[in-house]
Amino acid sequence: MRAAGHTQGGGTGGWTIAAVVVAGLAAAIVAWQAWETHRTTSLAQQALRASHSLAIDSARSRLDQNAPRVDVYVEGVSAAPANTPGSRGGQGGRWALPQDDAQLLRVQAEVVVTNSMQDRTIHLEVQGLHGATPHADREVLLDRPEKLSYFLAAEFALSQWAENWEAHQTGKPLPHVAEGRVISRDDRDEGVVDTWRLHLAAWPIEPAEGSGRTWQMTGRTADRDWFRMDFRPLRERKYWISQRDGIEMPDPVYHPPR
Repeated sequence: MRAAGHTQGGGTGGWTIAAVVVAGLAAAIVAWQAWETHRTTSLAQQALRASHSLAIDSARSRLDQNAPRVDVYVEGVSAAPANTPGSRGGQGGRWALPQDDAQLLRVQAEVVVTNSMQDRTIHLEVQGLHGATPHADREVLLDRPEKLSYFLAAEFALSQWAENWEAHQTGKPLPHVAEGRVISRDDRDEGVVDTWRLHLAAWPIEPAEGSGRTWQMTGRTADRDWFRMDFRPLRERKYWISQRDGIEMPDPVYHPPR
């Protein structure tokens, strides 16, 4: 009777172990299935995002081919006393500060805009610039092919230019700068809008050697700059699904593989 009881207990323990093993295997299978489902879903989402980005890239390429071809560049930067009533050029190009603090000095950059397309008229808008003819700060039509010149001018008092020179010497941002924009677009609802941001920063005067109060025009040599400006400003392009409705095309999003 004891032997029989012992055999029955061993059988129960074996079934218990087997049940635990089976339960563990089932849990592992369920976990694996859940992981596979998650992985498959993630791959599907990545494929969808990639397809979406490719579609945006394709649409942008099509708009690029039909976009206006406008070139914006700076031909030169110059400085001269402002031609205003009561202004003085100083003695021999020199000024005494603070006596001449309020005298104005103009630094200007010539900005050239060209349309190289033979069969397209471009809608052009400039902001913060002036031109020789009255077409600045409003939208004009840039005919094919045509070139227009504008000027980005920084006109400040000598005391402000002195602050710019001191900021340049200490590596700080210049407090007095001139900024402008050139914007081009065509007459299509679905298309692109290009913007060139112009930034002119200068320090055209410096203290005269051996004098603490006399300032002069900054010495200009090939290895000595007196202004900062991009001669080839970068173009910023926006893509539009509908300009009339204000619907901008989203940027493509790329996700690195995991």
